[in-house]
Amino acid sequence: MNARVTQPNGIPRQPSTSPGGPLERPLEAVPLWGVASAIAAPLLLVLGYLYAVSLTPGYDKVAQAVSDLGVVGGPARWPWAFTLVFIGIAHIATAIGLRPADVIGRWLLGAGGFVMMVLAFVPNNVVGKTYMRHTLTSAIVFGLLALWPAMSARNGRGVPWPLRRRVTIIVSIVVFVLIEITLWGLILQTTTDGVREFALYAWTSLWPLVVVLWVRLRPGTALPLVSPAKPSSAPSAPTTPASRH
Repeated sequence: MNARVTQPNGIPRQPSTSPGGPLERPLEAVPLWGVASAIAAPLLLVLGYLYAVSLTPGYDKVAQAVSDLGVVGGPARWPWAFTLVFIGIAHIATAIGLRPADVIGRWLLGAGGFVMMVLAFVPNNVVGKTYMRHTLTSAIVFGLLALWPAMSARNGRGVPWPLRRRVTIIVSIVVFVLIEITLWGLILQTTTDGVREFALYAWTSLWPLVVVLWVRLRPGTALPLVSPAKPSSAPSAPTTPASRH
């Protein structure tokens, strides 16, 4: 026989739930390898960026776009390409390990990581010029990385703040604003392309780490992604008294 959990006054403890609604459940833990992959993404970005810059004489970190580091025939072509590949792998691993988030958001994060790996092999051909295939691939990458926070939200009172709907929507809006600023800067050929593009890379690499660390250190509860089906009680057939012979 199962023992009931009671409060100090002897009254049975009632689970927190809305009337007629499903119970909130503890969120699944993020595995250690998921934490490692989330840490790896921004770390790889910084180290790969600094190494690629050191290989490119005369590169202007403020004025020149980050994409110029991977230009065809450039000294940092393959170091920067492999940096993007490893960041993409890190995003995919983080998406798999980020079990507390909504499944749709995890798929979008993983897809963004995969397309980033593709972006590594779709470079610009000339420094200072943006080619359509590279621009379209970049737009897909950062579009996916902008959408995943908003689609990762969970419902419930005990949801950690990085997975609350308002927070995730604000984060997605910030990424879309950064995308717009970066695109307009490239179109208008301003002198701060490098700063804006690196800020976009940095923000999209850091946010998965923020989510992973927070839900790892302060896990919460959330409503189940799929509401459990209520058992249907079939009406019992009326019983008739047995006839006496």
